[in-house]
Amino acid sequence: MKNFEKFKTIISEVTSLAVVLLCFGITVQLIIGEPLLGWNVVGNITKAVGSLGQSNFIGVAALLVLFTIFKSKK
Repeated sequence: MKNFEKFKTIISEVTSLAVVLLCFGITVQLIIGEPLLGWNVVGNITKAVGSLGQSNFIGVAALLVLFTIFKSKK
């Protein structure tokens, strides 16, 4: 059971880091207007949500959702 708790902690920390990096990528891309080091975060999110309909503000919406998730973990 101790190993499971360690694994759970590691997965939680990796997920938190991924959310922070994703929020950072979206923010930088919205400010600069171009992909960060070839990492097109907003474009990838737009493709992922493309079946639901595209919006010009998908980056802002995704940033708000990710920020809410990030804040709720604290």
